[in-house]
Amino acid sequence: MQSMIDIEDWVRAQPNAQIPEAKSYRLRLWDGDGFDEKRSLSDAKPSGRQILDAFDQSPADEHVLLYLPRREKLEVIELDDTIDLRVRGPERFFAFKTDRLLNFIVNGHRFSWGASTISVALIRLIARIPDNDTLFLERIDAPDKELTDDDTVRLSGKGLERLVSRQPSWKLNVQGVLLTLTSPVVVVKDALAQAGFDPSAGWIAILKRRGEAKLQIALTDTIDLTLPGIEKLRLTPAQINNGEVQTAPRREFGLLEKDEAYLNERSLHWETFVDGGRRWLLLSNFVLPEGYNHSVVDIAIDVPPTYPRSEIDMFHCFPHLTLGNGRVIGETSGRTAIAGQTFQQWSRHLNGQTRWNPATDSVMTHIAVVETALLKEVGE
Repeated sequence: MQSMIDIEDWVRAQPNAQIPEAKSYRLRLWDGDGFDEKRSLSDAKPSGRQILDAFDQSPADEHVLLYLPRREKLEVIELDDTIDLRVRGPERFFAFKTDRLLNFIVNGHRFSWGASTISVALIRLIARIPDNDTLFLERIDAPDKELTDDDTVRLSGKGLERLVSRQPSWKLNVQGVLLTLTSPVVVVKDALAQAGFDPSAGWIAILKRRGEAKLQIALTDTIDLTLPGIEKLRLTPAQINNGEVQTAPRREFGLLEKDEAYLNERSLHWETFVDGGRRWLLLSNFVLPEGYNHSVVDIAIDVPPTYPRSEIDMFHCFPHLTLGNGRVIGETSGRTAIAGQTFQQWSRHLNGQTRWNPATDSVMTHIAVVETALLKEVGE
């Protein structure tokens, strides 16, 4: 037989195990000012009076004792009631110097309490509300009040206070469809499916965040809704068909495997073809940040035959871009004929520490250069 068992420690370490016999048992009691220090009892089946006496809650007949067993509901213990500490595994005792109990309801279950107020933290403990659930105080003539663990609930009012817990939720507007999500992190293609859009239909996904430029993201990317300012997910068809027969994208030369994977993951509509002896990567309907005279543009990138040993330089736009505020875009006066159309040349070059490195740079990193250049011109 053990000399002493701390019941709280035992239950924490072995929540489903039978508490063995011991010469004494240590308990904890809440007395209105918080949980008191632990006290020991030599009787494995103490009465309510013995527990109150052990914690100097006297006279015992002027007190009410409440008991929260393991996995069971809070209950009142009369002075002559006995509790087998080894069987029920108490978590907490609560003592009040009072002649009456007040009631409140959480998720449809009634609970008794011996004070005029109770903290939200204690409500969570007693009603076993998960930490990630939000607790609300129900109101008739106003919206329910969201509570924090620092709040207290007054029980001595005219009516019976009712509280309800709800799982946290996050909102995301997907092309006008408002989703309510129970997880703050969602994969883009899953959000499309939940909103009723076919993820395989070739969508371009644009994430709009308040105060920031629109960002084109891949269908395999995740959106973290805990980040501030996320407003909506806008969808644009990757290719608009005006009635003509659609043809497969041209693949007249290959790119690096990681380039093609990146382009596909971002759901970019891309082609490779040779024109005028030059190898072109064409990004069709590339979504632009706000501030230009067009919302989408075709971007052509000259891929040298010896890529990636040779660097990719500049990029070319069709139709030609100007700024909405009338400001001239520097270093864009050059013109390049590509597949029967005249593209606007953007002279943007890597230099210094960012000079082209064949071991690390690729189409993928050059697209980052393109996006940075486009954002810079509109002050993003």
